Amino acid sequence: IKWKLDNIPSTYTGKSRQNYSKSLRKKLKEHHYASTYQPFTPLPHTLHYINRTTSEETLNQINQTVTTSLYFTLDTESIQIRQRKNKPVLIQIQALVSHHFSVIFIFEMCHLPREHTTTFNLIKNLITTIFNSSKPIYIWGERDELTPFVIYNLFSATQLSLTNFQNLQDKFKEQWQQQHPHITSTISSSDLTHECVCEKCIGKSSHELWSLQDAVSYELKEWLDKRSTMSYFNIGLDPQLSQLNLKEQQDRQKLTNYAANDCLSMQRFLIKMQIITIAPTTTTTTNIHPSNINHENIEPISSDDSEPEPEREPEPEIEPEEQQSQRTVTFNTPLSILEPKKHEQLSSEERKKIHNRICTIKQRHRYYRHELTFRDIDRRFTIRKIKNILRQYDISFYAVNVSTSSTTNTKTLYVGIRDPSLIQAYDQRTCMLFSTHHYNKINSRQRRYHSSSHSNRRH
Repeated sequence: IKWKLDNIPSTYTGKSRQNYSKSLRKKLKEHHYASTYQPFTPLPHTLHYINRTTSEETLNQINQTVTTSLYFTLDTESIQIRQRKNKPVLIQIQALVSHHFSVIFIFEMCHLPREHTTTFNLIKNLITTIFNSSKPIYIWGERDELTPFVIYNLFSATQLSLTNFQNLQDKFKEQWQQQHPHITSTISSSDLTHECVCEKCIGKSSHELWSLQDAVSYELKEWLDKRSTMSYFNIGLDPQLSQLNLKEQQDRQKLTNYAANDCLSMQRFLIKMQIITIAPTTTTTTNIHPSNINHENIEPISSDDSEPEPEREPEPEIEPEEQQSQRTVTFNTPLSILEPKKHEQLSSEERKKIHNRICTIKQRHRYYRHELTFRDIDRRFTIRKIKNILRQYDISFYAVNVSTSSTTNTKTLYVGIRDPSLIQAYDQRTCMLFSTHHYNKINSRQRRYHSSSHSNRRH
């Protein structure tokens, strides 16, 4: 690439020569960053596509998540069209749920539902919730990059003018200038560790803007891959939009990662620059006693997850007043229920059983004093799968239990949480888990993985 840059053919003149030279310099910089730094590593997150296939249930859950989020990052993608203005096609928004966890939403503008449909209005309401003037939205540049997206009627130019956008690009440049003044070196100095990285010494003018890739490289010492900049982001990244072969799935995943990483890298800067500090949310602990848990088959956490899953009996539906009463009886007076009458003579085996039963109820009371509840979960989630997913989302729990309603035949999941101060943060992090949509998403990902592995073995 360096040789090509130094030997541009004379046939390239004017603007075409400038463009060719610019593209070679970009490739050279990409190669330098890729060979110098490790690939960019995002913090834990989940990702959702927003398009015509997104269910109303999912959109309602997402709306609840963004309502409780205090900070957002935003980026966009456009595609080039010959001799025309660039076409806006993607909006990526990141909702920061906790200090190190977030949810990414990729709005596929070319695959939105028809206007005036319920789904379209829910997506529009979601945007309105995010563009609340009281919540800062961090962007790498100016708010003007969103103006072309007004044509999709999800928001107006007036909304954009009232939204609290914060230009992280300017904040980064200002902080870099403050923290990296010019260092004057002397010939006699033997300390070469303090290489000057002021803007002048690294080749940036005082008025030149920092690209996100440059900022990630110099500040985070990581390589933010930008080779997909000119890709067609309008093809439909969500695998649910169309039937795809393995190569098409891989290409779309690559573009998805590219789009998400711009927001995820801004999150890293917000933390490193100490612009945001999201402490774990403290909440009022719940006093609900889980009498609706099937006590006979409750499964405490054990070190051996290879044990077979026990069958769970269906539970009757309980009205709110009756349910509260049952909770009180079950946990406030468990000892009186199990205490033998004085005139009864019990064998040592019977006394042992009663003692064990009392200890078990006390343990369950302690395990489920603070809990997360997931209603109408997909029946295909096993206890083992549920535990693995909770661990992937860094949820610290005592025990999990699933009960089935005898009238509606729906399944409800109860998760006993160890730290009650994290319940709200956990709730936001997991609010879209264990639904049928979630199961199908996992299943689809596993099929793609097995298909890829099978294809690799064949070759």
